[in-house]
Amino acid sequence: MSDLTKGELIEMCDARYVRRAECGEQMNDIRGKLHNDDKRLAVIELQVKINNWLSLAIAGGVIALVIKIFLGA
Repeated sequence: MSDLTKGELIEMCDARYVRRAECGEQMNDIRGKLHNDDKRLAVIELQVKINNWLSLAIAGGVIALVIKIFLGA
């Protein structure tokens, strides 16, 4: 490998590895996509929380109605 010139060695490394600037751009793109996913997950989490509270309220009403029916009107 000692017979390679400095230019040939740099070309070989450029073909194999990613430069820091390119890596930074790729990481920024990935961070942007993940940031959008975080927003979506926050919205979904809020909707699930509201759905759970509504389900709990409905279930509580049904249980109260069943107890009232069995104990008498």
